[in-house]
Amino acid sequence: MMSEGTQKLSGTESYTFEELDQNFLDRLDAIREDRLRVTPPEVIGRFMEELNVEECRALLRTVSGELAADALAEMDPEYSSQVLFAMRAARAAHIMSVIAPDDAADIVAELAHADQKEFIQRLEPDDRESVEQLLEYDPETAGGIMTPDVVTIPPHLTMDEAIQSIRSINSEVETIYYLYVTGPGNVLLGVISMRDLLLAPLDKRVQEVMTRKLHGVCHPDDDREHVALEMAKHNFVALPVVEHGTHRLLGIITHDDIMDVVHEEATEDLQKLVGAGADESMRDGVFDSVNRRWPWLVVNLLTAFGAAAIIREYEETLQELILLAAFMPIVASLAGNSGHQTLAIAIRSLAMGDVHKGDALPLCLRELAKGLCCGLLIGLVGAFGAFALSNWNLEMGLTIFLALILTMAMAGFTGAFIPLFLKRMNLDPAQSSSIFLTAITDMAGFFIFLQLASMLLM
Repeated sequence: MMSEGTQKLSGTESYTFEELDQNFLDRLDAIREDRLRVTPPEVIGRFMEELNVEECRALLRTVSGELAADALAEMDPEYSSQVLFAMRAARAAHIMSVIAPDDAADIVAELAHADQKEFIQRLEPDDRESVEQLLEYDPETAGGIMTPDVVTIPPHLTMDEAIQSIRSINSEVETIYYLYVTGPGNVLLGVISMRDLLLAPLDKRVQEVMTRKLHGVCHPDDDREHVALEMAKHNFVALPVVEHGTHRLLGIITHDDIMDVVHEEATEDLQKLVGAGADESMRDGVFDSVNRRWPWLVVNLLTAFGAAAIIREYEETLQELILLAAFMPIVASLAGNSGHQTLAIAIRSLAMGDVHKGDALPLCLRELAKGLCCGLLIGLVGAFGAFALSNWNLEMGLTIFLALILTMAMAGFTGAFIPLFLKRMNLDPAQSSSIFLTAITDMAGFFIFLQLASMLLM
């Protein structure tokens, strides 16, 4: 990928995504090859996600294998795998040999099992071994997002020898942030930052300069969210992944991989909150999307019938005071909104690692108190509104006041309890929490409001 300065020197301006998207979606043949070749791969990758597979193949024929590999690595792995599988075997093999092993493993993982074997066989022996190793790990773990391309040096080298060693392998690795010092069996002994390497006297030994007390060391089965928290905690740009027991260095996780994890986890949690598929997109087929959504919609329907059953129990009350039907959505809406505020905060706190053992009950009670206070303030305003709309009926205002206090307090407790309970059960706290919260606040809210109305107004 050319830098901006190089592009200016060559007299060729790269394309922007907006320019490609607005002008060339329906006429790829009008794209200038010289401009495309200096366009950043992330721009090409994003543009190709707007095209079909055959159009992607046509576009990639006009660029080098290296740029094609970088562009495919920027795309969704599932779509990249479709594009690669549609290519001629020789072209696909060349591109796969250029793609970083961790990106190659992500792409191969999206293929059917039989196709995976075919693709892996096209790789160079070293790349084949790396990809096969990465495919053994769960994609949600540190092993699934690490890259085995890591710069290691022995402890007995001088700083000058270490620098010469790096120069000889510079083109073989994707990034160099730290130098990892390893002993026999590739056991991790310490680390040297590039800053320390450059500033240390040239005759100093690596073992004299390296940091032995290592922080943020991960194991291949660590959850990737834990890895993201470790990287944020220590402000590192890369973390080493070592084998349990032996402390053998397996690879590193870089900050760009963690940025992808953070983005994916945030969007997954948002979708799972409402019962959609974690990795579902608007490009998915109708059948796939419906298959992911309908079970949670059925759950939602059943809980709605539960709320309807509660309303039916108070049919006589509603017939005598029809105005209650107008106020019911107000109570349910305020309780639901209050609960969702707490739910969002609780899920974020869990994701950030702010909730520790023994915190569950105190946090739930604290959120109950917050809901109670908010209910008191909102209840005063709501009571005045109900008082006015009911022709200055004091009992109606009191009913709304008490209902809002009780339902918002309940919603605060429930909004904290649901994700904490799911976490305790080793389930995803975000998985459809919103559906369960809505069901509880609706049913409890209707019950509390109508019971108060029966007691105070009838």
